[in-house]
Amino acid sequence: MVALHARPDPLAFVPYLGEGMSPGAIDALIADARRRGEESEAIARRIFDDWARARGLAEAQAPGAAGATCSWRREDGAEDALIVRHGRPADMTILPVPGKDPGHAATVAAEAALIETGRPVLLAPPSPLALGRTAVVAWNASVQAARAVAAALPLLARARSVVVASVEEGGRPADPQALAQWLRWHRIEASGRRIARGAEGVAAAIDVACAEAGASLLVMGGYTHSRLRELIFGGVTAHALRSARIPVLMAH
Repeated sequence: MVALHARPDPLAFVPYLGEGMSPGAIDALIADARRRGEESEAIARRIFDDWARARGLAEAQAPGAAGATCSWRREDGAEDALIVRHGRPADMTILPVPGKDPGHAATVAAEAALIETGRPVLLAPPSPLALGRTAVVAWNASVQAARAVAAALPLLARARSVVVASVEEGGRPADPQALAQWLRWHRIEASGRRIARGAEGVAAAIDVACAEAGASLLVMGGYTHSRLRELIFGGVTAHALRSARIPVLMAH
């Protein structure tokens, strides 16, 4: 596992500071931004070291070490661009749930990881549950959902049970039993379930299914509708980015 800490480059913001600001004021702002960046990095590094130490993980910068390892990497630049660069040659990108502000840097970074890396993204809420009890797959038979399930197979294989939930949205709904049977071919204990959409929408129906199953992992496709449509009308992906309460593995 590689922990990536992105530290914004203060010089990148100089063109946006506006005309009329004195060079001395600009220098002071840059110095303050660098100081705050160093403080943030020190806190992040301390959290990483404590996490690795508690799990007995050795720090390694290159392949070859026996057992599980971790490493720390700090780079200057925009967080979303760095996540895309390092996320493509990785198995998965793990990020915190961004929150409710769609313009927040964390949301921009999460969307970049989901849409531009070509790899699955695992969203971790502030107090994530252990991945290993019950998993729910939100199945709508989309390409994105299929990719998410394929990426999640190692985690689903460790779960005690998997519930494939398909929300009835009209038309020809996805068949949860077909995916459940495919998972059973992989020796994964899975069952299929159709759930009613309800007045509050698909995201709320999936939340209810997760609560009823006691799920500690949700697997779903990300932006199976267009991102613009979800921003305007709401959607399951936008809901997960705002307020996921359990870990969510998504793929686009």
